[in-house]
Amino acid sequence: MTAKSPLQNKRSEKLNKVVDKVLNQILGQEATQIIYTYIENNHSIQKHEIAKKLDSFNRALEEFLGTGAVVIEKAIQESLELGGLEENKAVDFSEQQKILKLA
Repeated sequence: MTAKSPLQNKRSEKLNKVVDKVLNQILGQEATQIIYTYIENNHSIQKHEIAKKLDSFNRALEEFLGTGAVVIEKAIQESLELGGLEENKAVDFSEQQKILKLA
């Protein structure tokens, strides 16, 4: 396993915060906690691991919310753009996951 650079750690931290902020803003605190519990129990992804397991998180979110996950994904994408994390504004959330995924 390779160690993450300080920049990668900072990006992972920022992405986790963005995801948490968006979920809370759109769904509220209680629903966000329900989602975190579901994702942890059913997909073994803890809140602090979201940035490391973005593909799995995205699938779990889509499984839980169905087509409603698109709203969350778009809001996360917009927050990333505003926060300067997105490298290329032309890519979709799935592609951003690959860009931001930090081994």
